[in-house]
Amino acid sequence: MSKSKSKSKQCGISGGWLLTMFATALAMLLGMLALWLSFTSSAELDGRYLSTGQVQLSNGRVLDISHSLQVNDGRFYAMTRQGDSILETSGVVDYGFLGNYRLRVEDGQVTGLASEIDDELVFNLLYGRHKGSTIRLTSVDGCLYALETRQVYCHGRNP
Repeated sequence: MSKSKSKSKQCGISGGWLLTMFATALAMLLGMLALWLSFTSSAELDGRYLSTGQVQLSNGRVLDISHSLQVNDGRFYAMTRQGDSILETSGVVDYGFLGNYRLRVEDGQVTGLASEIDDELVFNLLYGRHKGSTIRLTSVDGCLYALETRQVYCHGRNP
């Protein structure tokens, strides 16, 4: 019996080592399964998203604001209207993980940019039009919130 014990110690294999390796492999497998189940394709985002509202500028003036986002087959098309200013963008939906998505702008254009609009609103318009800009979307109460531009898009209902 002592001969077999010494032989297994010479090879470096023990019950504790095997148990540790098995537990590590199982944890890695469960982790990969959790990641796979949490990933959602951009096809699940397909549809039309809208929001409207008002914002009060620092000079007291109130602007009507509307956001519209159309997602179809991994591409997005968006329009934002802030008073007389209009931002049009289009691009690619990169991925979805844990309810988050990322829009990558390929083309954008701002028209009617007025000088009396607050700097923060101007920044949002200008950031969203640059090729290569990324806008992260996260799910909030059934709507999508754009982190970089602070815009909210809620799923449009068909009449």
